[in-house]
Amino acid sequence: MQFVDLKLPVATRIQLEFIGQDYKRYPCEAVLLGYRNGESVLVYLPKRPPQVTLRVGTKLEAKLAMQSGIVRFESFVYELCTQPYPYLHLAFPAGVSLEPLRRVPRFPLNTALKAVAYSQLGVATGYLDGRFLDISVDGARVALDKELSSVAVRIDITATMAVAGTEQQLELKTDLKRSFGRSDKGDQSWHYGLAFQEPSPPQRLLLLALCHELQSGSLIFGDS
Repeated sequence: MQFVDLKLPVATRIQLEFIGQDYKRYPCEAVLLGYRNGESVLVYLPKRPPQVTLRVGTKLEAKLAMQSGIVRFESFVYELCTQPYPYLHLAFPAGVSLEPLRRVPRFPLNTALKAVAYSQLGVATGYLDGRFLDISVDGARVALDKELSSVAVRIDITATMAVAGTEQQLELKTDLKRSFGRSDKGDQSWHYGLAFQEPSPPQRLLLLALCHELQSGSLIFGDS
């Protein structure tokens, strides 16, 4: 597949991964400004990690989320520009790879999370600890340490985990869809089914990457 086949619109968010001065990998969100077939890809970096020094020739890996899966390609900094504002020319990629997500209802997941429950009026009704039981790109089943209030309709979830070797924060707004009641095993937790509201583009990318790694069995968990 070629880059032009993606037909990406201006302002598409792309995650670039640079090698820092400490030889560690650092993700950096970029915004697509445009491209010229066979020449270069123009991107704007709202915030650059301080550990990364940008210079012509700096190699990078890029990935972005699409409905069909995760797109990846390799490139390098072709030109640094400062006018009328700082942006980069990336060498036009020789090709891109698409790693599709198979249609699997849920991926088993067992990592800690924190939750805040809200009523229909947006009033917080509870602050809870818990863990994921499973997850998909559209929803999840979770175990919480306390029963939700009867007026709770929405839950905000946060969890810290390492995806692609980098610790990142997963932040999801969800709608409460179903109560499975109290577990009669182990910690006696309360189980609920959640449907994800539309996440921000960076969170959508993180969620897709998470499900991809769970699919391939390569996820490293972090503590919430």
